[in-house]
Amino acid sequence: MESWTVKKILEWGIDFFKKKDIPQARLSAELLLAAVLGLSRMNLYLDYNRILNKEELGAYKKYILERLEHIPIQYILGEAYFRNIRLYIDKNVLIPRPETELLVERALEEATRILNKKGHINIIEIGTGSGAIILSLYTELLNKSPGNINKIKITATDISRNALEIADKNAESILAGDMGKNLEFIHCDILPEDDSEWIMNNKGKIDLAISNPPYISESDFLDLPREIRDYEPTEALIAGKTGLEAYEKILSRIKGLIIPGSSCILFETDPIVGSRLVSLVERYIKVKDISLVNDYNQKERILAAHT
Repeated sequence: MESWTVKKILEWGIDFFKKKDIPQARLSAELLLAAVLGLSRMNLYLDYNRILNKEELGAYKKYILERLEHIPIQYILGEAYFRNIRLYIDKNVLIPRPETELLVERALEEATRILNKKGHINIIEIGTGSGAIILSLYTELLNKSPGNINKIKITATDISRNALEIADKNAESILAGDMGKNLEFIHCDILPEDDSEWIMNNKGKIDLAISNPPYISESDFLDLPREIRDYEPTEALIAGKTGLEAYEKILSRIKGLIIPGSSCILFETDPIVGSRLVSLVERYIKVKDISLVNDYNQKERILAAHT
């Protein structure tokens, strides 16, 4: 029986993916093999001569076949890494992107500023998905100032019950001790009903509103890579005919919650709709300043507005 070392099976996997036109062939082969062997990608190369047993070869073959169907690696492995946290994910939630880390960076700056100025902060994230954004923001805020735990109030909403179950699962694994006591997940479309107790308690009291909503137009959706188009949840991607529909729903609902003169609204967006989104925000909210922040590719990605 032929022996397969880490070096040999990895070279085979990379070559096989290249022949099948799988994007990022080397990365795919490395991540899948590392998961099978319980190693980091770096340690694969430190354990080059290790011989895989029958069970390991079978598991790797299974992963290879799934990747050939263009299933994203994060869904195959059931996990994704985002900033400083490891998330459980499945096909009910979007895979967090590197660009979205910029939204967290800006949110961290704004939240720190508000905390320093007011001594407390009330945050809402609309469309939390896996919880990547809000859990990163919350843990990083507390890492900077552990004593602020009772000064932070956070609400995260989503229309998908399945997504909220995943977010809650991630919160349980990431938030230590009593950190979770100030974070509330709510199942609703954008916000709870207008006459709900939550709305009554938060009118004019939201300091920071964050959202990475669907912003792909129906026509642009067809041009997305197969990995995204066929596997990620369409309701978290497609906004409608223009790409602005979700933003408009959010702005129409949230305008009564923000604080005139001191709130901040942060959206992730797309360069295609960025300038139109600025006009839309100004139509719904009276703002002192509004700007678009570029991502790593110098494309307009984050909208920041201050009331």
